[in-house]
Amino acid sequence: MKHLHIIAAIFAVISLTACSKDFLDRKNPNEMTTTDFWKTGDDLQKGIDAAYRPLRFNGAYSRWLHILYVSRSDEGYSESPNPYFQSYSNFLTKSYNDDSAEAIKFTWIDLYKGIFWANQVIYNSTNIKMDEALKTRILGEAYFLRGMHYFNIAAVYGRGPLMLNPFAGGEAPEVAEQLGLYEQARKDFDEAIKRLPAYYSELKNLGRTTEGAARGMRIKVLMQEHNWAEAEAECRTIFALKNSGGQPLYSLVTNYKDNFSQAGENNAESIFEVQYAPGLQSGAEVGCNRAKFMGIAADGLSWADAYPRKSLYNEFLLEKTTANKPDPRIKHTLAYYDPANPTETFYGKTWDEMSLNHDMVYWKKYTNYETATVEDYNSGINFRVVRLADIYLLYAEALNELNRTSEAYEYINKVRRRVGMPDLENSTVFTGIGIDKEKMRTQIRHERSCELGGESTRWFDLERWGMFEIATNVAWLKNRDADFNNFIIGVNNRFPIPYHEIALVPITQNPGY
Repeated sequence: MKHLHIIAAIFAVISLTACSKDFLDRKNPNEMTTTDFWKTGDDLQKGIDAAYRPLRFNGAYSRWLHILYVSRSDEGYSESPNPYFQSYSNFLTKSYNDDSAEAIKFTWIDLYKGIFWANQVIYNSTNIKMDEALKTRILGEAYFLRGMHYFNIAAVYGRGPLMLNPFAGGEAPEVAEQLGLYEQARKDFDEAIKRLPAYYSELKNLGRTTEGAARGMRIKVLMQEHNWAEAEAECRTIFALKNSGGQPLYSLVTNYKDNFSQAGENNAESIFEVQYAPGLQSGAEVGCNRAKFMGIAADGLSWADAYPRKSLYNEFLLEKTTANKPDPRIKHTLAYYDPANPTETFYGKTWDEMSLNHDMVYWKKYTNYETATVEDYNSGINFRVVRLADIYLLYAEALNELNRTSEAYEYINKVRRRVGMPDLENSTVFTGIGIDKEKMRTQIRHERSCELGGESTRWFDLERWGMFEIATNVAWLKNRDADFNNFIIGVNNRFPIPYHEIALVPITQNPGY
């Protein structure tokens, strides 16, 4: 009886093969295809709304980019029980051919998913008849989102295919090196700037990309390219943007802490942020994993996967405010035992109630330590990709590189004044800088550490400053972060390309892997 079933199955396969072309060409009437979908303006709007989603994928800003930009830099390290997780921070990544190497695999996949989704909007907009102003804006959003993904591929992998349409067939795509990827990102931000509004008047559009967001990201690309002159000019353009009342569109918020809390989202300082919400929305997770992986490792609050280095903690101790108090940014960036305030609580408990080592330091920024009793995988805190304080410090850096060091002080001071630090020229700690370009470079390193610690900017800073290229610079990093004892120049400034992509693209593996 069993043999009869097998023979019948064989004949069925032969019959299907005989008319395979007909059968394979049929469409499932219950499934929508790209040909069916991209018909109306409403379809294009749904397409661009969906294209924001990859920013929240685990391989992007929900999880892995933070690990790769924070823990791999001299700001952080890992003592995770997961050896792969540790290897992302300590430059000992050896195996990248299996699914356990999640950061290697999913960062690549999710960033290219984002490019594919943006490309669908760009490509399919051509034949859709709709309000032209709205179509223009949607295209601007799509170019911006694609540029974001190329920007991150450039920083993480330093090499990748340029996918500029949604089709995978035909000739193999051009493989670009890091500068080519940054250049593509800049071109996309250029296209976005032409099409995006300076701001949205309707609350329903809160969180969409704007002209300022595209200019802010363009500045970040120009700085990585050492194009100081264009970056300086672009900063001035952002500063000149006005709101509906004719006032500057962006300004520093009074409370530094508001940049990292759910209550302070989409504030006047924020130029672009990834939108998150706690819990489930329509059955889907729309929260951020960062707090679960980068918080206090006690009582199940979060995992022991990422810690800040004590060297960052020490940066805050170098100088006090004009009122002779500690730099207040330390309390909003790091969680640590404070002997002056032993009853301070985190998640409703004191340091000693959680039995934490008094010498340990944890990340506090972007965690829910005030409002939650435990961190889960759905933190609702938006991640600020670009904020004005970052642009002020990049502007100061560009001015210094253009030999306009004296002009850089005011933009550093804007950031320092917000938290009560003395103007740099009045500092009793950082003295003798004057218009010395090299001394100002060193000072800007400190300023960015204190203002932007843990905000996924440090890896870009180190790359831009050439810290991965020269032995003396790597030695400086070793003094701050023991993981750099494993760093190999020309190898570890790049992440390995996932094995399964090598033949698929095709692409050459990064050196040293």
